[in-house]
Amino acid sequence: MNTNRINVSHVLISALLGCVLFFDWIVAGAEEIADCETHTLAMNYNKPLKPAGCPASQELSRSYILCVPPKLKTDPKPLPLVLVLHGAGGSADTFKGRVQFEVSGVKAVKKEFITAYPNGCEIGENDSLVCNGGNWNGQSVEKRGVSERCGVKDIDFIDEVIEDIRLRYPLTQIFAFGHSKGGIFAYTLACDRPQVFSAIGVTASTLTDATCTPPVGVSIFHVHNLQDANIPFNGGGDNYWPSAREGLQFWATKNQCILPVDEHDFNKDKCLEAVCQTDLNLELCLISSPGFEDFDAHNYNTYDTAFETQNKKHKNIRDSFVERYLK
Repeated sequence: MNTNRINVSHVLISALLGCVLFFDWIVAGAEEIADCETHTLAMNYNKPLKPAGCPASQELSRSYILCVPPKLKTDPKPLPLVLVLHGAGGSADTFKGRVQFEVSGVKAVKKEFITAYPNGCEIGENDSLVCNGGNWNGQSVEKRGVSERCGVKDIDFIDEVIEDIRLRYPLTQIFAFGHSKGGIFAYTLACDRPQVFSAIGVTASTLTDATCTPPVGVSIFHVHNLQDANIPFNGGGDNYWPSAREGLQFWATKNQCILPVDEHDFNKDKCLEAVCQTDLNLELCLISSPGFEDFDAHNYNTYDTAFETQNKKHKNIRDSFVERYLK
């Protein structure tokens, strides 16, 4: 028997098996990555009479990134939708790269869902509004950013995004997740569209809408870094933010919940769940990032790293939110 011939045969068989496994790996990987594409919507912006310094009236090109499970294009079925909102100065594309909800839709839970990343607006060249990222109108009493100061109708934009997606794919429940000003805007959506949103997840955020009347049924998953000086948990900072603690207690009271923040030992368990007499879920996670200051402590990556290392029963922030509400 020719030993060389046997060795060559083994090599050829191994190579063939390797190709098959590599092909299977590629296919499996492809199934775990959603198909993402950018969609644009035309909307009108009308310059307010006050205050001065707002851009002239114009037609806006509002955009969002839509990510759907590959199977959905050939096998349409009703799925949940998660709207993911970037922070001030950020963009849909940048925040998508950080949180990757469309990957979580396959890996974190068996149930698939659709993800959309809308873009906020900012002042661009020629003092016009450009909506490829920027800020959100969180309807704060103290106007912070061009979207609030000039009355950009971001809630109407989100209405149009949802309708645009619904025309393409059947939807079940709708959720919002946001960081910083994106989380503040998520609170506004929960306040103004309670019949639309089942739950919101927020990081580095607070309730700024003083006219909000929290309805029963909109749940909250709130994560806050105690080292965050940009939007401090107890309020204040350079922009005099309202207290996130008080906002959560306000929400809890309106929904017949008890959230005993002062009695809970966050050193032992970073997350506290409220006890509610309704179907609401209200959870607060207080994390810390010693050594990180100013914007570094406010950064989403800092939040996510601290959250993942300090919670034994939780994964990263994204997966914790997904597994709670979409499992």
